[in-house]
Amino acid sequence: MKRRFPNVGVPIIFLLCGLFLASCSVMSKDIRMDAEKDISFEFLKQNTDQYEGKTVILGGYILEIRNFREETRLLVLQAPLAIRDQPRDRDLSKGRFMVVLGGFLDPAVYEKGRKITIAGEVLGHESVRIDGHMYDMPLLRAREVYLWQVPRESIGCCYYDDPFYPWPDSYLRYRPYPLFHW
Repeated sequence: MKRRFPNVGVPIIFLLCGLFLASCSVMSKDIRMDAEKDISFEFLKQNTDQYEGKTVILGGYILEIRNFREETRLLVLQAPLAIRDQPRDRDLSKGRFMVVLGGFLDPAVYEKGRKITIAGEVLGHESVRIDGHMYDMPLLRAREVYLWQVPRESIGCCYYDDPFYPWPDSYLRYRPYPLFHW
């Protein structure tokens, strides 16, 4: 007589996947614990005064960088965050926000169009003139910043820095570097 056990494997797999995905963030655990959860950017933009002094995690695309004597200001086009707090498509943006960082940031590294995720303390709002219109946006003081890598350039199925490029046609011919890497 066979004994049948209840199938507990499926719920355990879903639980483990959920825990794994919940812990995958580029922000530190302390920042994630301090940050306000379930707050939309639109709500933050309309109720900035209500969140002054609280930490939020936002992301988007760098629009402008301004270095001053004591600080740097980043103007960021907000984008919703996906897995690992990576900004999604810029077409989903609900506005802009300004970030204040201490010290100097190199404009060649923090260049226009790069993806960035920022955990920062809400300082209030700032009004900026954009194309003749006054625009109110949230102002944050950065606590933690993550600049996303620029994706590698692909040529079909491979990348230029792929150690086995070009393959399979000319795997042993025309290799600009040794066959094996140690």
